[in-house]
Amino acid sequence: MKDELSEQPELNEELIRRWIAFSNNGFPGEFDDWITSNYVGHLGSATMDRTELERLERQFCKAFPGARHSVDDLIAEGDRVVLRTTAHVTHLGAFEGIEPTGRFLEFTGLVVYRIENGRIAESWGEIDFLRLIRELRKA
Repeated sequence: MKDELSEQPELNEELIRRWIAFSNNGFPGEFDDWITSNYVGHLGSATMDRTELERLERQFCKAFPGARHSVDDLIAEGDRVVLRTTAHVTHLGAFEGIEPTGRFLEFTGLVVYRIENGRIAESWGEIDFLRLIRELRKA
């Protein structure tokens, strides 16, 4: 039986807009209101649970405080929401073994979210971390 709440695209789209705002504010607070306990995230070939997602997001915020993610496109249908985003960041903390550079960078991402009972239950992301790492390593 499908969850009727998850089948309301306009509510799902608004959830992702609020999730991006939560991200843009540095993830203040708990992830409980946003992410299901049985969340599964797919990032490239890696898979993660909610605990790992929260750890990675908070680690990113330490390396790039004040990061801003624009909503370039947001398309909702059924229980899915597709987000195309551009991240605008300044590298002020260590990231992936790279000491802070102070550089302002931009990189893009595409994420498909599956919504369940008003929270994110699953996501598939393709984030251009290769571009980010390349730019950070430039001398």
